[in-house]
Amino acid sequence: MAIRAKVFSPTMMVLVVLTLMPGAPTPALPPVPDHAPATVAQAHMAPAPLATQDEAATRARLERAFGHLPLYFVENQGQMDERVAYYIQGSDKMIYLTPEGVTFALTGRAQMANRKSQIGRSANQRISKSANRHSPFDYARSSEDSGVEAGEVRRWTVKLDFVGANPDVRPVGEEQQEAVISYFKGQPDEWRTGLPTYSRLVYRDLWPGIDLVYYGTVDRLKYEFIVHPGADPGQIRLAYRGATGVALNAAGQLEVETPIGGFADDTPVAYQEIDGQRVDVAVAYALHSSSFVTFAFQIGPYNRTHPLVLDPAVLVYCGYIGGSGWDEGTGIAVDGAGNAYVVGWIESTEAGGFPVTVGPDLTFNGGYYDAFVAKVNVAGTALAYCGYIGGSDYDLGYGIAVDGAGSAYVVGQTESSEAEGFPATVGPDLTHNGVGDAFVAKVNAAGTELVYAGYIGGSDWDEGEGIAVDGAGNAYVVGHAKSTEAEGFPVTVGPDLTYNGGDRDAFVAKVNAAGTGLVYAGYIGGSSWDESSGIAVDGAGSAYVVGNTFSSEAGGFPVTVGPDLTFNGGNYSGGDAFVAKVNAAGTGLVYAGYIGGSDLDYGYGIAVDGAGNAYVAGTTLSSEAEGFPVTVGPDLTYNTGYRDAFVAKVNVAGTALAYCGYIGGSDWDDGFGIAVDGAGNAYVVGGTVSSEAAGFPVRGGPDRTHNGVGDTFVAKVNVAGTGLVYAGYIGGSFWDDGLDIAVDGAGNAYVVGITGSSEAHGFPVAVGPDLTYNSDDYYYSRDAFVAKVGEAGTVTYLPAILRNY
Repeated sequence: MAIRAKVFSPTMMVLVVLTLMPGAPTPALPPVPDHAPATVAQAHMAPAPLATQDEAATRARLERAFGHLPLYFVENQGQMDERVAYYIQGSDKMIYLTPEGVTFALTGRAQMANRKSQIGRSANQRISKSANRHSPFDYARSSEDSGVEAGEVRRWTVKLDFVGANPDVRPVGEEQQEAVISYFKGQPDEWRTGLPTYSRLVYRDLWPGIDLVYYGTVDRLKYEFIVHPGADPGQIRLAYRGATGVALNAAGQLEVETPIGGFADDTPVAYQEIDGQRVDVAVAYALHSSSFVTFAFQIGPYNRTHPLVLDPAVLVYCGYIGGSGWDEGTGIAVDGAGNAYVVGWIESTEAGGFPVTVGPDLTFNGGYYDAFVAKVNVAGTALAYCGYIGGSDYDLGYGIAVDGAGSAYVVGQTESSEAEGFPATVGPDLTHNGVGDAFVAKVNAAGTELVYAGYIGGSDWDEGEGIAVDGAGNAYVVGHAKSTEAEGFPVTVGPDLTYNGGDRDAFVAKVNAAGTGLVYAGYIGGSSWDESSGIAVDGAGSAYVVGNTFSSEAGGFPVTVGPDLTFNGGNYSGGDAFVAKVNAAGTGLVYAGYIGGSDLDYGYGIAVDGAGNAYVAGTTLSSEAEGFPVTVGPDLTYNTGYRDAFVAKVNVAGTALAYCGYIGGSDWDDGFGIAVDGAGNAYVVGGTVSSEAAGFPVRGGPDRTHNGVGDTFVAKVNVAGTGLVYAGYIGGSFWDDGLDIAVDGAGNAYVVGITGSSEAHGFPVAVGPDLTYNSDDYYYSRDAFVAKVGEAGTVTYLPAILRNY
């Protein structure tokens, strides 16, 4: 249920923050009910002067950030009326949860005068005081009172009753939080200290076989009904008492009106998970009028024996990284604590607003672009560090990895020589070799400086695109090279020491832990165009490489084992994705093969699980009729657009695909990045022009509605590969692309990309690290963005759910 008038006013948070800002006004606080704890919030302060435009913008940003703080249910241990089990406390609202229902005590200014209740007098009859303590069910004025002037500060109470429910059920707090609440009021024997708080509240068997769960954030209380096998959802009946109006709007939301403002229960959602596929169930509110308005749910047919997934995805944080120029985030990694590490390339100088902080370099170096590297703190609220890597020519950052100590490893391409200020230090090569070189750099854990930085390349054009790191701190780099060994490309050991012809070869290299040199470096390719964009490494030090190739096996592409030993496209009219595994010594390929059909196919991202299965994401123009090797899922049918994203799992031996399928709709869809969690779920990110109406397979979130020209999409593929656990959009009304993804041990996904959408154009900024779009020209400027998509828990034995946001 969404409380449109916020559950908590952000006044207290604004007070704490603004008092640290010189010259900022101190905001006035609304009256606090006398049953609230004795805190600084009870102090009377002078009204705030009118805010300036900058101050108003600052306050708006703080309010948005405040709205994503956790919601705390406080246990009643005698400090409240005995009927209250738990409560949520705010400066202008209180919510009390009892066995009989939920009471909303609202404080605000009257919006109407002399209006009679449409619901009935019984809702606002007074209940006597007990033990000199105010009951939360007392009212400042009855809804029948007359003579109330519009604009007068009022307290109004609305009750949500559980009609026909078991009156003996008391809610139980779950997921205890670190925060505790203490009340120091009255005599010491009346104090209540160290009261526990919880993030979830559960009414079990509120109706036979039906649980009710509450949770949320400080400005968004959510509830869901969990219907167990054999239970009848028709038992669920609720009633709002004390409201002046309860009605359904055109969007299917339930609007609740009071004289001091209203709130709304959002459109309900019902769904199941069957054979790995999310199945939506039709549901809507049903209103019934008697002495007061009750409501229930109309539910379509559903399977009462299959498991159910709860709340698949929410956007935890989302924000910009950029300045006034064109800025792109291209790679992302996450450490064990949940800090996100971002790499990309930028046009914005520090004078143009790029948020440099700490390092490794705080000064833009010239040329058109610098690479950048940034660390986003666990909360997503700020950058732990952010700085440039580059010289006076072009410098582009493409990939990033992080080790167990928090050091970041960056790969990219540079045209800047050491004489032009590129910060070459230690190695692996301190001399720029030609037109453009790949570069690799290690940033220390503090972000203050480079442990090493150096070139990989020859006298022609060479580019590094992907990077991984093993437990010993060795870095593994892939990209493409136009430089032959005769032109100085630093081949050593393997896997192939000879350039194979064509426009370019893919290359793979291992940099030693000190950064002083290459353990191995070699080519992967044939006589045509070959390039690589992604790399992963397993615990044994074997490297897994993905890319795309126009070289057939007859043209020398080093196919071995699989997953497909036959080239599927025509030279330059169609190319295949390829996947290869390099042995730990770097001397050769354990397997190498194609993934594709007779049209164009590109492999962009790769990940590996603990067992050695490889997961590949990319883009294909090949339908199943054109030989694209669909198997198992998640979607076996090409979606008729210009192209689809695809996801595939290669078995440990490399001999075959465990699954392979499409993700897309009837327009343009690209898959760019992939990650895998410890259970074997795959997470895919990319860009899509396909709306939900055009068949994009939205499931749960983080946003089920396409927002504009092109959106980022993020999707989670179940372990079996048969379907999507969730899939949704991130974007605004202009063009947005997700370019890379990482996942932490809890299953949270971290996304980086590029956006042309400002917050005013609907980009879903939430928490940070920067909530304000920085570019000043849609056609010539962009911002990088970073987002964290989180998951709620799953329940595997429930066949149906009714859900309200």
